[in-house]
Amino acid sequence: MSEVLDAMTETRARDFVAQLYRSILQREPDEGGLQTYVAQLLGGRPEGALIQAFLGSEEYQDAQLRRSRATLLEREGATGLSRFPIDYQPPGEAGRCYARRVKSGFLDRYCGGDLVLDVGFSGYDNPDRKAALPGAIGIDLDYPGYDGLHLPFADNSVDTILSSHCLEHILYDHAAIRDWFRVLKVGGFIVCFVPHQGLYEKKRFLPSRWNEDHKRMYTPASLLQSFEAALTLNSYRVRHLADNDEGFNYALGPDVHSDGAYEIELVIEKIVPPAWPLG
Repeated sequence: MSEVLDAMTETRARDFVAQLYRSILQREPDEGGLQTYVAQLLGGRPEGALIQAFLGSEEYQDAQLRRSRATLLEREGATGLSRFPIDYQPPGEAGRCYARRVKSGFLDRYCGGDLVLDVGFSGYDNPDRKAALPGAIGIDLDYPGYDGLHLPFADNSVDTILSSHCLEHILYDHAAIRDWFRVLKVGGFIVCFVPHQGLYEKKRFLPSRWNEDHKRMYTPASLLQSFEAALTLNSYRVRHLADNDEGFNYALGPDVHSDGAYEIELVIEKIVPPAWPLG
């Protein structure tokens, strides 16, 4: 009987510690940490003391600092506090609205982590192979271990996947999205920019008039649909979806290449799925 009670007590302790990881640190527990904290609970450490330890941890404090900093930047446009220099000049499409995204706090909020991958970075108009963001790791077909779909990074290891005008070139976009999501940490972001069908293509069907390598055309609805089809419901949240037509010249018709911004912005955050199943 005592062995059964001991097993029940250990199960409850594991569940309690796992919930602290998910609710406070916003990630799944690592086995080493889980065992350590379970042993402390079984050894008599009060649950309240363990909660305080999580709240006082360096990991939690760092996350709170990043969130507070991003909120301040977004509300006040305090670009002097940004980790992204306003005078950085990204190549191609990524550079068109870089300054606005710095000033609004967009980059600090969604791309401010330690490990940021710029997938498909070399693209067009980038002879110097410069990443879209300072400090980002540029990933393209010549990156060791990358085959165009599968990233050579461990599960839950990356803070942000940035993809600017790349997804429309990938034949199997669902597979690419799933692998981006695989390497993303809980609380991390996929930041995806693609050409807008109504602003860039200005036509109903493929092929693209301006880029024969485009595998598909996106509207905001169809881009989000691709992510919904690729990912498990309630494993992510949509944090941002918008048309970006900054400086777009609406006087130019379908026979003339567009001028200004002509893209869709989508930001997806990876979350801890709820414990309850869908009804």
